[in-house]
Amino acid sequence: MLRNYLKVLLRKMRRQKGYTVINVAGLAIGLAAATFILLWVRDEQSYDRFHRNADRIYRATQVFHYGTYHLEQTQTPAVLAPSLKDECPDVELVTRVRGYRDEQIVKAGNRKFNERGLGIADESFFQLFSFPLLAGDPATVLAKPYAVAISAKAAKKYFGSTDAVGRVLTIFAEDYAVTGVFKDMPERSHFHLDVLCSFASFKQYQQPAWGINVFKTYVLLREKGRLEAVESQLTDIVKNHMFDSPKRYDAVIAKGNYTKFPLQRLTDIHLGSRLLWEFEANGNGTYVKFLTLVAAFILLIAAINYVNLSTARSAGRAREVGIRKTVGSTRRALIRQFLLESVLTALLSMVLSLATLTLLMPAFRNLVGKSWLKLPWAGNPFGLVPWALLIMLIGVIAGLYPAVFLSSFEPVSALSGKFSRGLKRSGLRNGLVVIQFSLSVLLLVATMVVGKQMRFIQTRNLGYDHDQVVVVRTYGELAQKLPVLKEALRRQPQVVSVSASSSAPGTGFTNIGMGLEGSGSNTGTNMYIIDADFLDVMKMEMAEGRFFDREIPTDGQAVVLNQSMARKLGTPDLLGKRMKIWTGAKGDAFFPIIGIVKDFHYESFHEPIKPLVMVMLYGAVPWEEAYLSMRVRAAEMPKTIADIRRTWESVMPGTPFNYSFLDSLFEAQYQNETRTGRVFGIFTFLAILVACIGLLGLASYAVEQRTKEIGIRKVLGASMERLVLLLSSEFARWVALANLIAGPLAYYLMTRWLRSFAYRTDIGVLPFLFSALIVLGVAALTVGYHALRSAVAKPVDSLRYE
Repeated sequence: MLRNYLKVLLRKMRRQKGYTVINVAGLAIGLAAATFILLWVRDEQSYDRFHRNADRIYRATQVFHYGTYHLEQTQTPAVLAPSLKDECPDVELVTRVRGYRDEQIVKAGNRKFNERGLGIADESFFQLFSFPLLAGDPATVLAKPYAVAISAKAAKKYFGSTDAVGRVLTIFAEDYAVTGVFKDMPERSHFHLDVLCSFASFKQYQQPAWGINVFKTYVLLREKGRLEAVESQLTDIVKNHMFDSPKRYDAVIAKGNYTKFPLQRLTDIHLGSRLLWEFEANGNGTYVKFLTLVAAFILLIAAINYVNLSTARSAGRAREVGIRKTVGSTRRALIRQFLLESVLTALLSMVLSLATLTLLMPAFRNLVGKSWLKLPWAGNPFGLVPWALLIMLIGVIAGLYPAVFLSSFEPVSALSGKFSRGLKRSGLRNGLVVIQFSLSVLLLVATMVVGKQMRFIQTRNLGYDHDQVVVVRTYGELAQKLPVLKEALRRQPQVVSVSASSSAPGTGFTNIGMGLEGSGSNTGTNMYIIDADFLDVMKMEMAEGRFFDREIPTDGQAVVLNQSMARKLGTPDLLGKRMKIWTGAKGDAFFPIIGIVKDFHYESFHEPIKPLVMVMLYGAVPWEEAYLSMRVRAAEMPKTIADIRRTWESVMPGTPFNYSFLDSLFEAQYQNETRTGRVFGIFTFLAILVACIGLLGLASYAVEQRTKEIGIRKVLGASMERLVLLLSSEFARWVALANLIAGPLAYYLMTRWLRSFAYRTDIGVLPFLFSALIVLGVAALTVGYHALRSAVAKPVDSLRYE
């Protein structure tokens, strides 16, 4: 029996090659596209889940709210960790981690290296996190001062092998003994560090200072630990330690101000955290949801195509059913035959999709920037089971309707063609066409809005000019030689101007307590330490007053505000007034305001322009790292970079030279959006392609069913244009209806996405108009092609059909 069914299926495929190719290829493309997207989604959702106790690990964050100032950050004071450990019974382990934003110099013997993955960690680090050690004891590897644990990758870079325990590295001008080597941190970790110095090495962090926030604090709850209890105890810690007393705390709260340390689940960080000072750029949960919908839409479109064409083609098999029943075939046997044919055809699509996935996997890895992605069944054939079950389900759905319906025919009715005519005009099939093109329109609108927002970001006036600006990061001993390096670079003919600063736009900022003299309070304020050339290099504009002048010594004790800071202070005629700046143990210092610069975007467009205070820099930067920004001439860029490199090496011989362009630092802030936009575009194209493949099959079938009608109309004098319009109009109505359905939904979804940007474009009507025109145009071409072929055929051939 099975052999007979297979023979019938193969004969049908050979007889209907075009329909078979359309059906199989459409489903295969949809499966491959949806699989690629779901691979990316699954990877994004798996971050930090490899830790043994991932479900019990939390990160303490910090929220400040004082008046109009609100700040949410990952940085916490070092003293928070021992307070948590001592005063929270539900906490099993606490560890502090600091990762440096920029490269640091690491010396191994006589060689110097730029190390991006350098950090500081508590001795409990390897007990709380599941990073396996290749050498060393997790409990003691970071217990002693001047101990360092390094990754296998770092060990090979510094010493040529992972046998590095006992070797010495020079970091921050101190010698550190390698006490452990750990496996490279997995790609699916929200931070990646290769050199971990012991917390005990840094005496400056051993003091109970609540105002210095440079560490990230992680806690491991006990197995039956209560999150609510720990959060309540954190409030008590703020009351009793940070504010010294509950009375002072209550006074702050009474004014509507507060400081909190909310706990954030470890596995929520990658997709759910957009706080200040993250280790790395995190993913975006909204994009994951959107692309999950895209995958579902593509798979749904492909399945609709398969079901649509399968049910349409089954209409021509009514006579076959009648003959089979006449010669004794049972209804059960007919149902079994139709279902088996549909499932086998679907499985053929699966085989084709597997080949496509294997072939295009390297290109997909490059597209999404995840070189570690692999297919679920790579090395594990059982990974194919879910996909095979899905395919079989689609095959069953596609075959069930014709199987049940056709098998119910009475032989006489089936042989007369009565039910065949009924199947040819299916409201269900038209409804499915509307659904698939609604989804295509939705994806097209989304792609266009994403592209429009990216163009808005790239063309908006930033308040500074990031073109032709070369940025070099300096750190440690390099920062102390900035004046010498600046003067050497200034003499180069291709360098227009040079500036040193604690930060550059798009790279972060410093936050310190400030307030207007007489205001009675200091609130955290963003700050740049810059020199007098910063305005010229960045091509910023002054709104009031003047910028710093190196020829005026008193400018070293003055400040320049941005317009947002001026608005926040809410006081007219700010020039000449003084800012009160907290300087730690030395108390408050008072700096006169000499100018107000026009607002510029020093963070991404996701954030509104926040208040900023700029302070004059003389001599070396009093920070661990600084930025050297150079505006250069556009001509002979390779020679200019080579000259800068030679100058660098003459001042700092043996130190690696790394540079970047300011515009690339700006664009890096939108890497996720840019990459997601590309993914959206490519898979939207595939969704429309799959929809058109299905429409191609349905149009061909619809025209075929009306072949005799076309011949009669031509004999009676119908023109070719009239025939094409007649055959195309029905599909055009369904596609137009799809645009009306998809428009409001697309507007709602993209409005929500745009809200994640503080500065955003308007959606406008053009994405909807273009999407409608594109889908209508594609449908018209697809249907019109078949209609035209039928319309130009000889009437005598059409009348002989059937």
